[in-house]
Amino acid sequence: MAHFLDPLAAIWFLMVLILAGSLWRRRWRSAVSLGVPVVLISLLGSSPLVDLLVTHSERPYLRSDVAHLPPADAVVALGSGSAESLHSLLGFRMSNAGMERYLTAVELARDAKARVVVLGGDEVSTLHSGQSQMVPVQNWIQEWQLAPGVVTNLGICANSHDEALHYAQLAAANKWKRTLLVTSALHMKRAEAAFGKQGVMVVPIGCDFHENGKPFRWVLFPSQDRFVLWSLYLHEKIGWWVYRWRGWI
Repeated sequence: MAHFLDPLAAIWFLMVLILAGSLWRRRWRSAVSLGVPVVLISLLGSSPLVDLLVTHSERPYLRSDVAHLPPADAVVALGSGSAESLHSLLGFRMSNAGMERYLTAVELARDAKARVVVLGGDEVSTLHSGQSQMVPVQNWIQEWQLAPGVVTNLGICANSHDEALHYAQLAAANKWKRTLLVTSALHMKRAEAAFGKQGVMVVPIGCDFHENGKPFRWVLFPSQDRFVLWSLYLHEKIGWWVYRWRGWI
């Protein structure tokens, strides 16, 4: 029953029923036109293909030596989906990926792995013109004293390239030599290359891993979560080539 609470699975099942009816009535043209999307949805949403691809991309950023890392000048956590919220008690909302990035950076600071926490950039605030939407998150971390040292942000940034540019300027101004870079493991390859292009060598600290240790397997009903994962995976693969074409990596 739970499968039919997923709109994608419910639509797919309805398509399968219609396809079966077309085959029964020998309406071959209708069966072919409906069968192609049914097969594609099944391959993308039921097979473990995307799980395997994402795990392969994330695997280089698995670390077991974080506790033994020497202290860095700063840890920078790239932005991810934070936004102002007029109706939230906190004044902001963020994606699961964003929350894990920022809390990972805070945890590194609390473990004395970095003296300064630098939150990534974000879009301009709709409530406070000229201010990044990251400011409420920064204020929350400071007010709760979650990080022992300085907490700042990279201002208004449209993408990881902008964040790399802004951070390179900040690091040069403060003469920082060693930087920990926190972002989703799936995004780390592109982010690390963008920072390297600006002359900032980083120690990658991946988070927001999608691999959960469960065996890869086929499922009968296609999962909407797998389509979301396809979107993230393709975003990174296409984004890599776009960054190369623009000379950002």
